[in-house]
Amino acid sequence: MKKLILDTATDILFVGLVSEEKVIYEKNLAGKNNHSENLIKIISEALETNNLAVKDLDEIIVGIGPGSYTGARVSLVVAKMFAFTHNIVLKIVSSLDMAFSGHFKSDGIYALMIKAKKDYVYANIIEVKDLIISKIREDKFLLKEEFLKEIENKEFIVFSEDNISFDALVIANKLKLEEVANIHLLEPNYLRKSI
Repeated sequence: MKKLILDTATDILFVGLVSEEKVIYEKNLAGKNNHSENLIKIISEALETNNLAVKDLDEIIVGIGPGSYTGARVSLVVAKMFAFTHNIVLKIVSSLDMAFSGHFKSDGIYALMIKAKKDYVYANIIEVKDLIISKIREDKFLLKEEFLKEIENKEFIVFSEDNISFDALVIANKLKLEEVANIHLLEPNYLRKSI
């Protein structure tokens, strides 16, 4: 089974390609407001390097947000287009979970956050126990100070945008993925409210 994994909701553009439970391509590209310029080039490189075409994919996994609304839309539009035109299964997952998936190899409780505007963050809490990943707290938009207060004096492993680490195999096999029933209604999970 060939799975293409995409996320552009943070400052890191991520493209991964997994085939038969093996990572055959993985690329992280730091950027700022330029993911739209690079995403198709990197997907093309991933496919060409492995003598594949979009039609050869069995599944596409895309980060749905939270994060940059425009950023999340970039990979979401591409994933929707590929899935619709080639009748490929499309699955979504939290961009927060994806962005820190490289850290989920040891048991622990992980407090995850990435910057939003002003003094706010997008945050959630994940537990890894016996290599099973569970979400303790759903993705949320809140003041950074409020989140830090919530997790202080607890034995959480805290990660922020400085510690982003994607892992294609963890994303494809360990995270809770949701299959999209109606591609046309799919929109980014943009938690931010007007402030």
